[in-house]
Amino acid sequence: MAPVDPSAAREFLEALIAGFSVLGGIMAYYSGRAAYQAIARDESPPIVAHSINEGIGEGFEVGVPAAVMALMIMGWT
Repeated sequence: MAPVDPSAAREFLEALIAGFSVLGGIMAYYSGRAAYQAIARDESPPIVAHSINEGIGEGFEVGVPAAVMALMIMGWT
């Protein structure tokens, strides 16, 4: 069994955290934008909730490639 390098493990965890932070931030942005737009149209609460869920899904689609890029950037530096 090969010994684990603590600094490499820490760098990997930092890169992983950065990737998830990017993903979470983008999902929060898209859900907030969808909520604002639904409230601005004076929609009912169930429609606003559905818009938020749609925004989270859209943010996930956009955020996954950005999160992978952040993971690669943090991993290579």
